[in-house]
Amino acid sequence: MSRRLLAAGLVVALGAPAAFGYPISEERKLGDQFAIEAASQLPLLREPAVVDYVSRIGQRIVAKLDAPQPFDYRFSVVRDETLNAFAVPGGFIYVNSGLLLRAGNDSELAGVLAHEIGHAHAHHIVRQQEKTQLLSYAALAAMLLSIVQPAIGAAAIGADATAQLKYQRGFEQEADYLGLRYMRAAGFDPHGMASFMKRLWEEQRTMPLDQIPPYMMSHPLTDERISNLEAATRNIPAQPGWQQPSFALERVQAILRALGGEAAVRAHYEKGAAAGGRALALYGIVLLYQRDAGGALPVLEKAKAAGIDDLDTDVALARFRTGDLDGALMVVRGRVEQTPDDTLAQALLGQVLLAKKDYAASVRALERASQGGSALDQVEYDLGQAYGRGGDAGRGLYHLARALELRGDLEQARAQYQKAAKVLAPDSAEGQIAQERVERLGEFSHRRILGH
Repeated sequence: MSRRLLAAGLVVALGAPAAFGYPISEERKLGDQFAIEAASQLPLLREPAVVDYVSRIGQRIVAKLDAPQPFDYRFSVVRDETLNAFAVPGGFIYVNSGLLLRAGNDSELAGVLAHEIGHAHAHHIVRQQEKTQLLSYAALAAMLLSIVQPAIGAAAIGADATAQLKYQRGFEQEADYLGLRYMRAAGFDPHGMASFMKRLWEEQRTMPLDQIPPYMMSHPLTDERISNLEAATRNIPAQPGWQQPSFALERVQAILRALGGEAAVRAHYEKGAAAGGRALALYGIVLLYQRDAGGALPVLEKAKAAGIDDLDTDVALARFRTGDLDGALMVVRGRVEQTPDDTLAQALLGQVLLAKKDYAASVRALERASQGGSALDQVEYDLGQAYGRGGDAGRGLYHLARALELRGDLEQARAQYQKAAKVLAPDSAEGQIAQERVERLGEFSHRRILGH
């Protein structure tokens, strides 16, 4: 199938547009259909520690949006070194790993996410489409994929359409102001948005046109926009130390570099570890995510003894990976008792209990992890295992199907949903969702928007 059929099935025959070009229900459907395609076609990063970090910052901002909320927001990370982030209608926010590596602190990343949330919350994509009338709904869907992943989408829509990928100036300004308001309400320093955008603007001025990152192509920067951002934050007192990166951000950046697998990354962090403290902890994290749990464990424990507090989950994961289930259980239980809303700790507790064949306790921990706001495929997979081995075949199949869908294995996901729907009570929440996903994935299989 030609890639020029990109959006032929992403948007199912949409009804008459309501406010902002689409009825809310159709905007939500567009986002859902896009997310299905993204799971199978984009190089999504599924490492729970990274996805959860981005989602936690995003959900802090979402919690400050004007009520009522028509969408459930979901945050995904694309494994791509280019600088990019984008909001898809329906509350789906995508951010590239390259942008995470460029963020200097939590407030800079929060500024990017708040800006994208502003676009989604204000329905900018569909409002822009309504104003211009330049794109059909099918071409709009193609445009979205092209923005999120230019290497996939550009060939599908053709060079002539790239001129329509830029947000209009008024929408960019509105997203800036909304984002500033939301991030400030969420406790982030709004100066972070201005500092990140200003740095990008200064870099863009010296870049050849063919090297400008996708983010700056779809979110055009201008002197006026930067000046407006600086003016909007001029009289807001800066939070002490806001420019310093948190350990949480440094940890995520270390994980991203470690996942690249390069020996030079290990050598770089090992050299810095001599300084002790955070640097030692980050070296241990690099070892852990380069699959050297045995080497990571003593480094992490030494860093913890030196006063780095937020390492319990990493220490527990290292013990788990070295086969010390009892040691891992002791550490991660302590973390969960201290911080019950820690999604990663709850997820790891569920994994450890699953390995120890305590299926009922594993389910309880994993269900708490699944309610943390991050769409983590490993949690869904482990829930499927825990329910299934504990004797609840219906829920086991249901959560396995969810894991497969998040991983982009759509045919297998639909097959598992079908099995789950036959076992689950038709009036149960899981049974109803399973049947709905069978139908939705079935529609999608007939309208694949990318060829293979």
